[in-house]
Amino acid sequence: MIPPDSRTGGPLVTSTIRTAGPVVSRGKMGTMRVDAVRNHRVIIQVAGDLLCHHGPGVSMDAIASAAGVGKGTLFRRFGDRDGLVRAVVDERTAQWWIAANERAADVAVPARERAIRLVDEMFELIVLRLRPLMAAMERTECTGGGASLPRWGVQLAELIAEVRPEADGEFLAKVIIGSMRSEMVEPGQEDTLRVNVLALTSSVLGD
Repeated sequence: MIPPDSRTGGPLVTSTIRTAGPVVSRGKMGTMRVDAVRNHRVIIQVAGDLLCHHGPGVSMDAIASAAGVGKGTLFRRFGDRDGLVRAVVDERTAQWWIAANERAADVAVPARERAIRLVDEMFELIVLRLRPLMAAMERTECTGGGASLPRWGVQLAELIAEVRPEADGEFLAKVIIGSMRSEMVEPGQEDTLRVNVLALTSSVLGD
């Protein structure tokens, strides 16, 4: 027997809501269909591979074609090319950042030493491992993506401020990161640049 509805006195009516397909939750992506999550991952992977192998000049058409999606999908998902590049950088640096951030936050080590170590790790990432991708990221800053510091730059600024409270940590962090921009890198001179970047960092931090 169907129980009465307490609000109307009549029989309780139930309904079944059918969904178009399975959904999953994926952190920043929110709740998305399984196929949407798969497409997102494919796009990020393909875009990262193309940018790392061919540099910042890779077009949205090329990325869409290689990922097997329409170009409109890229714009709906990421807003514009800069948004896609930033998403790729976030994905490619996520694991590196977890480890680097833990080391940078280790208060058992003096802040000056942590800052120098963080800059050395940043050099490894920006100049040696992901140079073409980071060059694409630099272009987003030139086209309106903003000149705000990346998360590792914010951490560096905080460490500089800890060592030199009277200084503008954010400005000095931008100076150090700027010394690693793609136009500063001459082929075959990476080791020399690394020495110079670390010397600059040491000078900024003082004795």
